[in-house]
Amino acid sequence: MSWDWVPPRPGEEDGSDGGPSPALHRTVTVLAVLLTAVFVVYYVTVAVRQQADACVADRPAGVAVQDVEARWRWVPPGYACEYATADQDVARA
Repeated sequence: MSWDWVPPRPGEEDGSDGGPSPALHRTVTVLAVLLTAVFVVYYVTVAVRQQADACVADRPAGVAVQDVEARWRWVPPGYACEYATADQDVARA
């Protein structure tokens, strides 16, 4: 079915489809990608590092700071806390 008989809407007289310009579309896309990258960098540098610091802060009573180990895990991303006991066994939290 052809819609050629429908008159153009205001602003479409020049033959454009009335959508945003390609430059605006490209600019919004680039800004969205950059904003996403900023949030990823923030998460990796600040939020994930706070998990490792929390391992030391939330260690069980009687565990020394040097006996706390934070190991990176991929799923879910973050740190797994491990605490060495008096027997040098490692207790996972």
